[in-house]
Amino acid sequence: KKPEKWEYYKIYFKIRSSFNNNQDNEYGDYLHASDQVLRNIAMYLVENYKADYKNTCDIFDDCKERCEYLNTWLNEKKALYTSNGKCTNHSTSWEKYIEGLWKKLEEDAEEQKKCKRIPLTEKNFDKKWITQNCNNSTAAEVPRNCPDVSLPKDPVCPMSVNPTSSSCRIVLTTTYVVFGILLFFMYLLRFSSVGMKINNIIRGEKIKERNIEDERTHEHSNNEFIDRRFNLIYNSLKN
Repeated sequence: KKPEKWEYYKIYFKIRSSFNNNQDNEYGDYLHASDQVLRNIAMYLVENYKADYKNTCDIFDDCKERCEYLNTWLNEKKALYTSNGKCTNHSTSWEKYIEGLWKKLEEDAEEQKKCKRIPLTEKNFDKKWITQNCNNSTAAEVPRNCPDVSLPKDPVCPMSVNPTSSSCRIVLTTTYVVFGILLFFMYLLRFSSVGMKINNIIRGEKIKERNIEDERTHEHSNNEFIDRRFNLIYNSLKN
């Protein structure tokens, strides 16, 4: 059974969330690189033409009706995008991407399923609603591919890296730390109570060593004196 007229609107005028009929980016040349609205219309057109027209009209024997409403759907999108054809910039892009895509889809269809394009009838659109960009003679294009970058013929060896400033900072920091520690100990030894105790201990040790040395010297002198006396007595007795 053929759908009712209002049902054709439900077939084409719907919000899609998946696009499964552009396998391997087959129609990628007709998807605008920077204009997302025009790109979306092209993706919707692929789904509407292939899924809801070409692959379905045989089942309901309504290829003529589906083709007619498919044209109605696309002309409504064209009226919105091109301001009824009065926006020069958008009209140029539309012809290249959308009408070009329709021709490609028609070429890929069997002869009995080719849907003839019914162009949008001429309608007025007040110029006061058209932006200045719309009247530009050429549409702005963004390159689809990045430009080729020539590689250097000979590999460039990386230059030797000089010592970084961070390593210099580490050396300076270490020097300052050591110098600070030395100053701290010098202050500790000279001015603090701990330093005074250490100095007293050191002086005491030196005094002890000096006293011991004096005792040894005195003892040695006494021994020499006694030896001389014994020698003197011995020699006198001998004579």
